[in-house]
Amino acid sequence: MPPAARSSAPRTLAEDLRARGDEDLEALFTARPDLATPLPTSTTALATRATTRASVQRALDGLDTPALQVAEVLAVLPDPTGATAVSRAWGARANDVLSHLRRRALVWGPDRRLHLVHAVRELLGAHPAGLGPPLADALGRRSPQRLAELLEDLGLPVSHDPEVALPRLAAHLGEPATLEALLREAPAGVRALLDRLTWGPPTGSVERADRQVRVAGASGPVDWLLAHGLLAVSGPGTVVLPREVGLALRGGKVHRAPDREPPAPRVQPRRPQVVAAAAAEAAAEACRLVEELGRLWGAAPPPVLRAGGVGVRELRRTAAALEVEDATAALVAEVAHLAGLVADDAEVEPRWLPTPAFDTWCEQDVPARWTALARAWLVSTRVPALVGTRDAKGAVRSALGPDLDRGPVLPVRRAVLAQLAAAGADGAVEAEDLLARLRWEAPRRAGRLQEDLVRWTLRDAGWLGVLGAGALSAAGRALAGGDDEAAAAALAAALPEPVGEVLLQADLTAVAPGPLEVHLAQRLTALARVESRGGATVYRFDAATVRRGLDEGLTADDALRFLADVSATGVPQPLEYLVRDVARRHGRVRVGRAGSYVRAEDPAVLAELLSDRRCAQLGLRALAPTVLAAAAEPDEVLAALRAAGLAPAAEGPDGELVVRRPVALRSGARGLPRPVTGEPPPPSPALLSAAVRSLRAGDEDAAAGERRRAEHADAPALSHLDPATSLALLREAAGERRAVWIGYVDADGTPRRHLVEPIGVEGGRITAFDRAEQSVRTFSVHRVTGVAAREE
Repeated sequence: MPPAARSSAPRTLAEDLRARGDEDLEALFTARPDLATPLPTSTTALATRATTRASVQRALDGLDTPALQVAEVLAVLPDPTGATAVSRAWGARANDVLSHLRRRALVWGPDRRLHLVHAVRELLGAHPAGLGPPLADALGRRSPQRLAELLEDLGLPVSHDPEVALPRLAAHLGEPATLEALLREAPAGVRALLDRLTWGPPTGSVERADRQVRVAGASGPVDWLLAHGLLAVSGPGTVVLPREVGLALRGGKVHRAPDREPPAPRVQPRRPQVVAAAAAEAAAEACRLVEELGRLWGAAPPPVLRAGGVGVRELRRTAAALEVEDATAALVAEVAHLAGLVADDAEVEPRWLPTPAFDTWCEQDVPARWTALARAWLVSTRVPALVGTRDAKGAVRSALGPDLDRGPVLPVRRAVLAQLAAAGADGAVEAEDLLARLRWEAPRRAGRLQEDLVRWTLRDAGWLGVLGAGALSAAGRALAGGDDEAAAAALAAALPEPVGEVLLQADLTAVAPGPLEVHLAQRLTALARVESRGGATVYRFDAATVRRGLDEGLTADDALRFLADVSATGVPQPLEYLVRDVARRHGRVRVGRAGSYVRAEDPAVLAELLSDRRCAQLGLRALAPTVLAAAAEPDEVLAALRAAGLAPAAEGPDGELVVRRPVALRSGARGLPRPVTGEPPPPSPALLSAAVRSLRAGDEDAAAGERRRAEHADAPALSHLDPATSLALLREAAGERRAVWIGYVDADGTPRRHLVEPIGVEGGRITAFDRAEQSVRTFSVHRVTGVAAREE
């Protein structure tokens, strides 16, 4: 249980966290999972981790627009401030948003003394909400003499001490009544100039901005504003509108209006039949392209680039073979890789090959295939649309390369699908509306890349069949909900029933009136080539395709028997003639290995070859009336004779025909690529409970140690901290200019305590003023054993 609530307000975030209940701490770990990995040893360590830039950056990236606006209000107002002042500056009651920020440890303290974590101020930038720096900082560049002149021109008591002059000027110019009185006497053009700077950016370029200007000699709007302190010099050619002046011009409001309500995307209804049909067609096509890619790379694998990935030329060859654009070919390769269907074979000269899982995948039906592809895409951090773009060094990013992972793509993809799911069944939403909603939900997430990620998510989801006609399909909805079985069932219901027959026609074509059963499509592809696709697939037979089937071991009777079984119209006479004619000529000429030789039963055929110019490069010479010797390899001889119009066959040493089925290369077994998010997973209930117990135990140990040490020294307890935590505490102390106790092991190995005022922390060394020695010393970070705040 947490200690009893303190009667006074907490002085640090660590004290604030220490006073929170177990449920509040568990809520903090749930909202910011990185704080629980590894388990913090105490609330001091937790507070330190919660205020690091990396952790605060993650927390800010997850804030919605109202929370981010209130954080900017807190960054603008003095620290500490009250909830009433925050609500007044925001323009709406902010208590619920402040509670949201407090649960995430970005704000701490009671409503009357709210503190914004220092790292939040840093990450919101020098100009939060488009406001410039405070007046005291903005005018701090001026010399003491110039500040005294400014006081004199404004009718204020003159002081040459900047510590007195700057607060006096800030208090005077920050009053709305003072500003209004000055502007009533302002020359023409001053109001217009201020209007351009009021809502940001608060800076502007002015030639010789740092020139000396007095009220008596001011000419023009810029000179008048500089002379009255309403513009400050931020550089030799730059001026800035001070924060207090900007707030007064905004009427005391940090933002134009509180943006509490998210924009409602416009839903465009789609007919359910259209959505289902479009999604099913896209899903089937995606599976077909992945299968074609695997077969293509299994026969002719592209090499792996030295830096990883597929070369531009190889990608273009793949795109041409698949008859798609290069961007689509990259998407096909990426999805196949994510699903574990293609991989680097890890050889000395590596190539991209199908994995053993590819053969298993090909044996499944389309819904099961699609589910494997879509699930792999849904949980990946790869961005295929980056293929072809250039990195910071100007190098082109390649498909399957190492530079395509983007952590923000996962939350953006989930958010897009969630919005489409919220649009209802068969409701489409335009990319602009989705982007507006996502920008409200997390303005800082993904930065400038967010717009592209939304459009790329819609493109990839449409190609995969997760979307149909711009709306989330039933299968896509089930997939986004984590139910793969329901997703496969929904897609199966939308797909047309596979057919087991084709219509053979006299023009040597076969028409499949729907998607063929997998094994029939594979056997038909061995004898014909696909001529066109659509609602029906048209296959074309010719001598080359029939010969390919015969090369793979079919006979004419086998081929005709299969065609008769699969045809609903019988085998047309022209097709039967084609098959038997090719079979009759197939193997009449045979090529074997000697150097190589050509053998035929008909001497006249070989005589023609000897006189054929197309065969001249083969170096043919007659050994006997029915045998020719060749200087070329058998494969080269086979290709040349086929080009000459013959149907040669390969012959083995025993004189038998050699069946040449396509070689299907495979890589070894490979694991699936892992998402590269940089984000820890959400903590489990067991981890949450363990984290809270760890905090309580660490605090009890620290309290017991503090009681023991208090009997022997005035210095506070110094818990042993890791170097990263010590560095963070010292940087915070240097930024706030306050003294701290440090435990330090001297060169002789003796542990000692020092009360120091850190000046800077850099390069593993701490420069600090040692109170005891009254001098500036340098301490090594690795010798620091602990850090504790000085008790006032």
